[in-house]
Amino acid sequence: MSNVWPDPKPTVGYLPCCVEGPDAWLPKAAYALRMLLLPLGLAPRWVDRDTLRALGQGLYYGPEGNSWPKGVISVALHETTLAYFAGYQPYDARRVRWQHAGAGRWPVLFGSPDGAADPIASAFFWLSGWQEYVLRPRDVHGRVRYADSLQAMLGLATQPPVEATRMALAIQLAQHGLPLRVRRWRGHRWAFCPTFDIDYVRKWRPGMLYREFWGYLLRGQLQQPISRRLRRAFKVLQSWLGGQDPFRKALIGMMEQVQPLGSATFFLKAGATSAYDVPYEIDRHLQNWLHRLEAAGMEVGLHPSYHAATHAKHLFREQERLAQRLQQPLVSVRTHYLRWITPTTPRLLAAAGFRIDSSLGWAEHEGFRHGTCLPFQLFDIEANAPLPLWEFPLAMMESTLFVRRGLSLPEAIQVTDALLTNCRRYGGLCVALWHNTLWDEMDFPGWKTHFTQTLKQVAAQDACIVNLRSALEGWY
Repeated sequence: MSNVWPDPKPTVGYLPCCVEGPDAWLPKAAYALRMLLLPLGLAPRWVDRDTLRALGQGLYYGPEGNSWPKGVISVALHETTLAYFAGYQPYDARRVRWQHAGAGRWPVLFGSPDGAADPIASAFFWLSGWQEYVLRPRDVHGRVRYADSLQAMLGLATQPPVEATRMALAIQLAQHGLPLRVRRWRGHRWAFCPTFDIDYVRKWRPGMLYREFWGYLLRGQLQQPISRRLRRAFKVLQSWLGGQDPFRKALIGMMEQVQPLGSATFFLKAGATSAYDVPYEIDRHLQNWLHRLEAAGMEVGLHPSYHAATHAKHLFREQERLAQRLQQPLVSVRTHYLRWITPTTPRLLAAAGFRIDSSLGWAEHEGFRHGTCLPFQLFDIEANAPLPLWEFPLAMMESTLFVRRGLSLPEAIQVTDALLTNCRRYGGLCVALWHNTLWDEMDFPGWKTHFTQTLKQVAAQDACIVNLRSALEGWY
């Protein structure tokens, strides 16, 4: 049972593991078990049942869950679990059982009729994106909808059930005398990854100026009295003619806010393939800014154009273009509009050689779309095998809070606090996304304050504030 990309090295050692069941289930079980053990500093060492019995210590997962030595953790694989995954149907929320652990309760998706839980099948369901694979409804951009998710039905958007599952497994390991050590982030208990999508580098483009003076000032499209329209037009002229473009100011401002505290990842575009893309070139101004990012220890990743999420030609061309500008290979990627068409998009990103993606968040709601606040390797359900691509789950996007959810600034800060609390509780990382609209108080009031307040809070809570690439390298 090999994996196509080497895991971060175990910090404790290898746990003897025997997995049994139908051939089609074995890769799924092996993947889920690896992902559960990895944050605990362990990696599975695959053995057969006779070897495991002789060793007298380890983990067994299969249909014969009884009669093992006391040092072996036995997890039963029930036939109803196999029947569910063989059926490729959406999960019926009515079959969820609830288990109390710590200060909360958590859903048990799979297990035996006697009440025994199957943490491995549950972890596979969440991490592999199984629920999204079997759900058909999509929005106009081809994205899964939050409202259709099991998390929405169960009220679990901001809770990471995989972490609760892993915690229960860790308790069992400790009770069986098996050593473990929870991974840390460069010595910190939890991490925060600020990321920025640079969809455009200037606000005052011809189309925006036309909108301001023809649409807003003369035609009154904002339905404001003439006095307010004139004041707005005057501010626009000041900003435009004075060389104070707010989107350009944000490029420097975001970097300067993060630099004293750590590092961040900036996702840049290198092409436009639809009306949803605003084309821009890496001119002298932007090239100088890129040099400053590099000197400040920031990471630059690719933000592919709209159609590059499903077309290899676009993706490879844009990747090559940006890599040439940076004079180094690109490690991290996030799709435009968070487009994610399974299995096409992850296969393309992996084939392009990216190692880290951070696209898997909901456009309409904050939270943990794959049930976890920790990095995990993506799984190709159709190929029944892991992909050579690590996912850093996107927990929060500012436009989700302020636009799609319509939250006020205090409400947005409160929601963000809850996410940070859960990430900190489980030693996870919180990936947050902002855009370089933050310095535009005219059209995006409060967004900058949300950004700066979040940075202050995570710094005060001793998070490792780090870019995506460094986070993966420093997770030990």
